[in-house]
Amino acid sequence: MQKKLSWVIVGTIFISFMLLMVILAFSIRGLGIKNAEEKAQIIADLVQDGLSAHMLSGTMDQREFFLKKISTAKGVEALWVVRSESVIKQFGKGFNNEIARDKIDEVTLNTGVVHKQNEESSHSAKLRITTPYVAKEHGSPNCMQCHHAKEGEVLGAISIVFDIGEVRTNGILTSLGILLLSIFIMLFVFIIINRSMQPLMELFNSITFVMNKAQEGDYSRRVRFSGHDKECHNVMFWINSLLDKLENTLNDIEVTVKKFLALSPNHQPDLLLDAQAIVHELSDIYQFKRTIEFDEDKEQVYRRIGSILQHDLGLKDFVLIESGKEAINPTIVFDAATHKRTVDPTCRALRTKQAVYSDQFKNICESCDSCAHHLCIPYLISSDFELLLSIWTQTPEELEHTKEQLPKIQNYIDAARPELVSKNLTEILKVSSTTDALTGLYNRKYLDEYIEKALSQAKRNGIKYGILMIDIDFFKMVNDTYGHDVGDKAIKVLARILKDNIREADTAFRFGGEEFLVLLYECEEEMVTHIAEKIRLAFEKAAIQSNNGATFYKTLSVGASIFPIDSDSLWKCIKFADIALYNAKDNGRNCVKRFDGSMVESQELKNDF
Repeated sequence: MQKKLSWVIVGTIFISFMLLMVILAFSIRGLGIKNAEEKAQIIADLVQDGLSAHMLSGTMDQREFFLKKISTAKGVEALWVVRSESVIKQFGKGFNNEIARDKIDEVTLNTGVVHKQNEESSHSAKLRITTPYVAKEHGSPNCMQCHHAKEGEVLGAISIVFDIGEVRTNGILTSLGILLLSIFIMLFVFIIINRSMQPLMELFNSITFVMNKAQEGDYSRRVRFSGHDKECHNVMFWINSLLDKLENTLNDIEVTVKKFLALSPNHQPDLLLDAQAIVHELSDIYQFKRTIEFDEDKEQVYRRIGSILQHDLGLKDFVLIESGKEAINPTIVFDAATHKRTVDPTCRALRTKQAVYSDQFKNICESCDSCAHHLCIPYLISSDFELLLSIWTQTPEELEHTKEQLPKIQNYIDAARPELVSKNLTEILKVSSTTDALTGLYNRKYLDEYIEKALSQAKRNGIKYGILMIDIDFFKMVNDTYGHDVGDKAIKVLARILKDNIREADTAFRFGGEEFLVLLYECEEEMVTHIAEKIRLAFEKAAIQSNNGATFYKTLSVGASIFPIDSDSLWKCIKFADIALYNAKDNGRNCVKRFDGSMVESQELKNDF
C-alpha cells in the first residue's frame, strides 16, 4: 500500500512534469520560429531598403553582391528576389532570372500577403517566408518616382529559407535536460515521500489488520506502532482505548446475561452481533413476561408458551405436559402434535427428571420406541409441579436444529416459572377454599357460586337439574362405636361412590357432616331416581373397614327433587330434596323418596315455600 501510494504521487508529479516539458518544447519551438519570422522580416526590410538605395544611386547592376552578402547571414539557407510582371516589363527580368520560381511566389505576388511554410523531416527542419513589396506613393522613398505603378501594387517579393533544425535540436536537448532533471527530482521525491509515509503506512496497515479481525468478530487485537510520531501514537491510543471499552462492555454483557439467560452453545461468534441478538431476545422475553402477568390462569400461559414454540421457534410436532409430584397424573396442557399422543406415566423423562434424546441410545425410552427422532425435556417449576416438553422430528438434522433451540425454550420457561407458580398456587388456594379436604368434593361455599352461575344458564337454556340430598343412616352410631376416624372412612367411601356413579357434567357437594348434595345436569325425572337407587345400592354393598380390621356395611337415605318442575327456585328445590330425605328416614331409611307436595306437613310450611 505504501509503495502504491508513493508511486501514485510520484507518477502524478512525473506526468505533470512531462506535460510541462511538452508545453516547454512547443514553446521553445514556437519561440525559434517566431525569431526566424522576425529575422526574415528584418532581412526583407533590409533588402528592400538596399535595393531602393541602389536604384536611387544608379548602382542596381551591383545589387548581386549585396544580395549574396545578406544570404550568407546565419541561419539563412537561401534567398532570392522576385519581380512582378509590371517591373519585368519596365526593367527586365534582372539577374539570375528574378521571376517567380514556384506557386508560393506567384500567390504572394498576386495577393500581396506574406506566406509562411514549414518543411520538417527526421533529418531537417526549414522555414520558408515569402514577403511582398508593395508600392507606396507617400513616404521615403517614393516608389512612384522610379516605377510605373499604382499605390498598393505589388512590385516584387523576397523569399527566404531558414534552417531551423538548430532551433529544434536545442528544443529537444532542453527537453531532455528537463526530463533528466525531472527523473532525478522524481526519485528524490519518491525517497522522501516513501520515508515520510512509512510511519503512516505502518499505522494504517496495523489499523487495517485490527479492523479486519473486528469485522470477523475478534475484538482482542490492538493497533501497534513502533515509530516516534506523536500524532500516530495518539491515533493508536484512541483506537485501542475504544476497542478496550467495546470488548470489555461486550464481555460484561455476555457474563451478566448468562446469570439469568441461557445462551445457545453455538451463538454468534461476533460479540457485537451476539449482544444485539441477546438484546432482542431479552426484549422478546420481557414482553412475554409482561403479557403473562395479566393472564387469568395457567392454561392461558400454556397457550402463549405453545404459540411461541410454534410460531417463533418453529416447532411442528410437540406436546406440553403438566405433572405433579412424583409424576402423578400427567396431563397434556398444550397439544400441537401431528398425531394423537397419549401421556405415558412411565415416560423416562418424567421418571428420571432428566432430558431424553432419541440419539443418546437406541430405544432409550420404552414409551417412545415407535418414534424415530424425539426428545423430552423436563422443566421443574416448583418442588411439586413440573412441565415436560415432548418433541418429535422427521430427520436427524431437524432433531439437531431443535436441540439448538433448547436454550431459548429454557429462557421462556424460566420467564414463565414465577407466573406459573403463582397461578398454580392461586388455583390450589381456590380449590382448597371450595373443596372439602376430607372427600375432595366441592364444599358448601362453592355451592353458592355454582348455583348463581347454574341458575342463570338453566333459565336461559331451559335446563333441568335433578337434585339428590343424601345422608348416611345412623351415622352417629358409627362415630360412637368405631370412632370419628372410622366415620371419616365411611364418608370417604360415600364420596368415592358418588364420583363413580355420576356423570362428568354432574356435580357432588359435601353439604355438611354426613350429608351430601348431588346436582344432576339435564336429567329427566325417571333418571333421577334411577341414579339415586344406583348410588344407594353401591354404598350398601361397600365394605367399611374398622380400626381392628373388621368390616361393616351402612345404608343411605336419599331425597330427590327436580328443577324447575318442583319450583323455579333452585334453592327451594334443594330444600324440597331435603324434605324428601327426611321423609325417607321417617319411612324406614335405606330408600329413595321423590319429593311431592304432600310431604309438606302444614299450611304454614307450605306458605314458606
